[in-house]
Amino acid sequence: MYSRKDAFGDGLLRIPALRAARTAFPDSLIVYGTTQTCTLETAVNDHVRHLVDTIRAQTPLAHLVASHRKGRGQLAIVDFRIVAPWLVQTWVSLLGRGIVYEANFPAFALSWPPGHGPETRPEHNAWRYHRLVERLAGKRLPFDHRLEPTAAARAAARRLAGKHAPLVVIAAHGDGNKRMTADQVVAISDSMIGDGANLIYVKTPGVGPDMAELAQRVPKLRLVDSGAAQDIPVSDILLALGELADLYIGAEGGTAHLMATVMTPMVIVNSGANMARWRPLSNSVDAVEARHESPTGLVADVPAPKIIEAARRMLATRRRDHPCLMGHADEQEALPA
Repeated sequence: MYSRKDAFGDGLLRIPALRAARTAFPDSLIVYGTTQTCTLETAVNDHVRHLVDTIRAQTPLAHLVASHRKGRGQLAIVDFRIVAPWLVQTWVSLLGRGIVYEANFPAFALSWPPGHGPETRPEHNAWRYHRLVERLAGKRLPFDHRLEPTAAARAAARRLAGKHAPLVVIAAHGDGNKRMTADQVVAISDSMIGDGANLIYVKTPGVGPDMAELAQRVPKLRLVDSGAAQDIPVSDILLALGELADLYIGAEGGTAHLMATVMTPMVIVNSGANMARWRPLSNSVDAVEARHESPTGLVADVPAPKIIEAARRMLATRRRDHPCLMGHADEQEALPA
């Protein structure tokens, strides 16, 4: 399997495909390579190490092919990249070499099996990746994007959350336009604490509000950073808190995708991502569109009352079931209840 890079959310959306590949080919050597960085190798490694045998970050695909062509086994490539010229170039270079190639093209234009018509793939990227593995296997496979927190993370999350409910988790740190300001966090926290909610702010990687400032301005806001639980990564703490939380609030990005793996209802402030392609795989998401709610289109400029309104609407619903992921009713039998 091969991709360009795995930012945090990108890697999480590929987990269903990795799980499907391990299910379909339990005795195969599964290698995952990337041209750039790979958070599956670092931040999410504990959750994927049983799904792949080797992760080769920052390795050209040609090098992977050369190293694995030395054996006598059959070689197949599932290419998650989306840049058409790269895929065409790869497809041409593999012609006549006896390598099965599944390319990430709409309708699988380069990998139609003889005698079969084109098959339109679901729009969401996670389903596209999964469909590539299904085509390689020649059968339908369960789609499962869930992650399981460790027992230690669950115990730490219970200590942090306490018994007061409803529990709301906020994360505003991030990169680029995927972060919120201290003023937004303060306004949201004051309002929701006033409504009787129990709020926890988790400091995630990237730039964001100063933790000391948040502590001073909102004394009742509980703050969690990398030192909150020794030897437990913040991502695992978030995962466990997401199991307990009634709501997550943050910008669109990797943290939202992480919370979706434990079905956390959420309000996300979207900086312009295509929600059909990148929507968190959660049963319950309310996206506040920055381009509609602020003159600049920046997450940091979205008025806090707009986010508070969406949060109250989600809390009033209090739904954590999983009715139909991404609208694919035909796949429902493969999904958890």
